[in-house]
Amino acid sequence: MSELRTDEEQVEMLKNWWAENGKSLLISVVLVAGSWVGWNYYQDQQRHNGEAAAALYGTLSEKTAAVSENSANTAARTEAVAIAEELKKNYAGSQYAQFASLYLARLAADAGDMASASNELRDLLKTAQPPVSFMATVRLATVLVEQGQFDDALALVNTTPDVAYNAQYLEVRGDALLLKGDKTAARKAYLDAVEAARLQGSETQSLQRKADFLVAAEGN
Repeated sequence: MSELRTDEEQVEMLKNWWAENGKSLLISVVLVAGSWVGWNYYQDQQRHNGEAAAALYGTLSEKTAAVSENSANTAARTEAVAIAEELKKNYAGSQYAQFASLYLARLAADAGDMASASNELRDLLKTAQPPVSFMATVRLATVLVEQGQFDDALALVNTTPDVAYNAQYLEVRGDALLLKGDKTAARKAYLDAVEAARLQGSETQSLQRKADFLVAAEGN
C-alpha cells in the first residue's frame, strides 16, 4: 500500500505541476520545435542558394573563358554580363556576387571600357573583404595605369597587404613607374616581383622579361 500511495502521490504531484507549468512547457516545446524546423529550413535554403549560385558562377567562368579565347564572341560576352548581374542581384553579399563584380570589371576592361571597369571595382572595394579586396585593388590599379592615372595607381599598390600578393602588387607598381618615366624604380619593382613570385612558387618568366627589357633599354 505504501508503494501504491507513493505512486498516487507522484501522480497527484505531476497533475499539480502540469496545471501550474504545463502551458509554459508546451509553449517552450513548440518554440524549440519551431526553432529547429526553422533552422533546418534556413540551412536547406542556404544550401540550395549556394548550389544555385555555384552553378551560375560555373557558367559565368565558361562564358568569360569563351570571350577570352575569342573577343569577337559577342553572344558569350552578353551572356556573361547577364549572369554576373544576376549573381550580384540575387546573391548580394555572397562571395559569388563579389567574384561576379571582378568578372564584370574584366569584361569591361577587355572591351576597352576602362571607366566602367574602374567604377565596378571601386564599388566592389566599398564592401569587399580579403582576399577579394586584394584582387580588386590590384585590378583597379591596373585599370588606372591604362587610364594614365599613374600616381593614383601607385597609391593603391604602395604597400602590400598580404605576402601572397606581393608579386602582383609589385608588378603593377613597376608598370606604373615605367609609364611614368622612372625606369630605375620600375626595374627594381620588377626584380622584387620576380623574387616574390619565386618565393611563392609562381611563374617568373614574364616578370623577368620586363626587368631584362629595362636593363637592355638602359644599356642603349
